[in-house]
Amino acid sequence: REKPENEDIEDLKGDDKKEAQSDNEAARLWINGIEMFKRKLGVRAVYDLSATPFFLRGSGYAEGTLFPWTISDFSLMDAIECGIVKLPRVPTADNIPEAEVPVFRDLWEHIRDDMPKKGRGKGQGELDPNSLPAKLQTALVALYNHYQETFEKWRTAGIDSPPVFIVVCNNTSTSKLVYEWISGWQRPVA
Repeated sequence: REKPENEDIEDLKGDDKKEAQSDNEAARLWINGIEMFKRKLGVRAVYDLSATPFFLRGSGYAEGTLFPWTISDFSLMDAIECGIVKLPRVPTADNIPEAEVPVFRDLWEHIRDDMPKKGRGKGQGELDPNSLPAKLQTALVALYNHYQETFEKWRTAGIDSPPVFIVVCNNTSTSKLVYEWISGWQRPVA
């Protein structure tokens, strides 16, 4: 939420002022979108998974001050060691037969050149989730299989909430393709 009567932006000059205005506009759009969802559909909770949980210059708050809703500002390694977060998972099975070393452990190095090159904008046409590299599809299946096993263990143990399956992508085009592939996208029949 923007701080009322934000005079900090007025104190900035040049590029700093433009950057602060741009950041504030992006934040305004984000919170307005969440509020619209809340009005139309209802929102039980909003989780801010920011890698940088602090106020930026020109926000009206002291630059670098942690957001008041921040639960922890640990580095990932510190958070893992303290048990605040779970260990990030990589696929437990590596089903790429021709590989001399596990491919899924450093998947990006093995798929980056095979990823779709088109962007989502400027009339580039539709990107096809089936164009994702086979190694990526195999890794997603392996991760999902591990998720299913964990889901069943939790259900058997009486844990009501399901585990979370998060995939981090390099850009929004890839993110959209991976989302569609995971969610069961099907090619429209002409």
